[in-house]
Amino acid sequence: MAGEGEDLWQSLSRSGEAVATEEDYEHGYSREVRQDLRRYLTFRCGGELYGLSIHELAEITRPMSTTPVPRTANFVLGIGNVRGTVIPIVDLAMRLRLVAVGPPASMRVLIVNHGDELYGLVVDGVHDVVPIPPEEFEPPPGALGGARAGFIAALARQGSEILISLDLAVVLDPRDFVQANAGLRGRQ
Repeated sequence: MAGEGEDLWQSLSRSGEAVATEEDYEHGYSREVRQDLRRYLTFRCGGELYGLSIHELAEITRPMSTTPVPRTANFVLGIGNVRGTVIPIVDLAMRLRLVAVGPPASMRVLIVNHGDELYGLVVDGVHDVVPIPPEEFEPPPGALGGARAGFIAALARQGSEILISLDLAVVLDPRDFVQANAGLRGRQ
């Protein structure tokens, strides 16, 4: 029994009983942290959930003014200036043949690094960065066809939705940036 003026801690330490401290609990405790998780920025485009590896992302910004470039595809909004660097700005919804559904206030430009070049992708809105284990990714089904099938690198479940991981090599293929039938006429 603790004497008068003696607190419980002093009483326990005097008793000779082993008393565990916070340090004791922390010392032998090892938390398993997976090193193989891939972190993805999730965003909306045309009402669908998409994702890009954060390793492909340079920054996120608000829409900026662009200068149109003649004879480019309709999804190329033009070129924009990001802190002194001129980059092409792509309307991702148009590129994927979707209809943008986000309110203009939520629209963002994802500045991505692909092939040592920066590109801006206009999206409906940005959500979150989520870790996704590699085993949760699945290839797109073989029966999935249509114009957007080539843009899909993989699929993963995010709650009740399917996250579409984009293949930037296809989305940003420079051969698609030139408008069809853009050859010079009348000069021969």
